[in-house]
Amino acid sequence: MPITRPWTSEDIEKLEKLADEGATLLRASAALRRPSSAVQKKARELGKPLAGVRKVRADLRAAGVLEEKRR
Repeated sequence: MPITRPWTSEDIEKLEKLADEGATLLRASAALRRPSSAVQKKARELGKPLAGVRKVRADLRAAGVLEEKRR
């Protein structure tokens, strides 16, 4: 059985702040020192889903900030 760490009010406040700042899922996961799946689940529960790396890169490419990936 996996060991889970309960979410404290401070953790939730930090997650909400990160989401409001536009943090990616990986950044929020690292800042909270929690698995990305746990962070994404809690963010969705709070109504503040986080963008994954693929979405962020696609948005940056669409905005012309990143070049298209060449194979």
